[in-house]
Amino acid sequence: MIPDFSELVAPKGKYRVIGIDKFRPPGEGHWIVGDYDGLEEALDLARRRTREAIPNSTSPSIAEVYYVYDDRGCYCGGDVY
Repeated sequence: MIPDFSELVAPKGKYRVIGIDKFRPPGEGHWIVGDYDGLEEALDLARRRTREAIPNSTSPSIAEVYYVYDDRGCYCGGDVY
């Protein structure tokens, strides 16, 4: 099965925050958190959500993570390391 990553593409002029569960197979372990007008707003949310998930895992390297993508499906950031 080929994963469908079209969900990473935000609506035109928006930024999409995606949650990723690192333990799920590619294409199955992500979900849309929401679409935002500004990049900084989306990045702040993604970074905050990732920081909140770290204490719930045995290691920061395996925590749930949140990333931001633009309306072309390009990664914009979200890393907290």
